[in-house]
Amino acid sequence: MLDLHQLSVTFNEGTPDEKKALQNINLSLQAGQFVTIIGSNGAGKSTLMNMISGALTPDVGDVMIDNRTVTFEPEYKRSQLIGRVFQDPMAGTAPSMTIEENLALAYSRNKKELLNLE
Repeated sequence: MLDLHQLSVTFNEGTPDEKKALQNINLSLQAGQFVTIIGSNGAGKSTLMNMISGALTPDVGDVMIDNRTVTFEPEYKRSQLIGRVFQDPMAGTAPSMTIEENLALAYSRNKKELLNLE
């Protein structure tokens, strides 16, 4: 379902502010599996999620969803394959809606795909 292969990203490369945010990250999740990413501020949690969602492109590595490489696909195209819930509800897709309403919207979209009603 979700495979990350050797993801690496460096910010401000070649400058005094260079920061290797992630190095050689590998992860493989099958349908029904659940993972929790924890770490202190600046550990790379948001950077990892941004690479999975397409908001950030890795310097090296691949993001695969359902055995399809999506590393260079834009965020809006990946949103058809993967959902994201932001910690700050004002940063979400529909900030005027409650978290429950946002989740219901995502569920209804997925349900249509499962039933081939699109």
